[in-house]
Amino acid sequence: MWGYGMWWGSLIWLLLAAAIVWALLATNRPSRPARPSALDIVEERFARGGIDAETYRSTRIELERS
Repeated sequence: MWGYGMWWGSLIWLLLAAAIVWALLATNRPSRPARPSALDIVEERFARGGIDAETYRSTRIELERS
């Protein structure tokens, strides 16, 4: 009878330890990178030469208004 009770106690401690390890691993996962904003995209396009200065200025003004 004593051995039967010890088995359940060991199982409970083992499950508790596994839950703690799982919780620690789940909280340390890297999150998905944030999507760049529309303003970030326009600034990147301007920096790479994809749009001219006038287009950049007008688009930036429009985006800041909204």
